[in-house]
Amino acid sequence: MAFVSKSGQPVEDAAVKIRYRRLSPKPGAWITVPVVRTHVTGKGAATTPYGNNVESAPGSYEAQVTVNGKGPATFHFAV
Repeated sequence: MAFVSKSGQPVEDAAVKIRYRRLSPKPGAWITVPVVRTHVTGKGAATTPYGNNVESAPGSYEAQVTVNGKGPATFHFAV
């Protein structure tokens, strides 16, 4: 999930791309996540995250997020 803001305000029309790959125990190919824009229940447009749910096996992963063609920002996580 990615929160996109400009000058502290949520951006509701950003072009967000998210992809991830498994790093261990065995490296995998990049997987593109179909991104959807959502709102946190009861919070409305004040919270506009972009993302989706994915199923992943235990291991280490790397994710990249690109917003409006800029980036990517790279994150590492483990499941």
